[in-house]
Amino acid sequence: MPVFRVKFLKRVCDATGHETNICQRVFEIHARDRDEAVGHAKTRFRDVEATAQWWLRADRIETEPVGDESGRKPT
Repeated sequence: MPVFRVKFLKRVCDATGHETNICQRVFEIHARDRDEAVGHAKTRFRDVEATAQWWLRADRIETEPVGDESGRKPT
């Protein structure tokens, strides 16, 4: 089964007024596809952050394949 890295990011302004993305959480999820991985990651994020909605703490989600259960990297 593929493994996906799912990142939850929040855009904030720094002291000089420039916007930057801050990573709130990262999960590595075993799932059949990207959509399933994001769904599982949203549930885990809500549980870990003790919030009803993930989007209260993050603005966006990024995903990337990182391999499979055997440790093979995507090509």
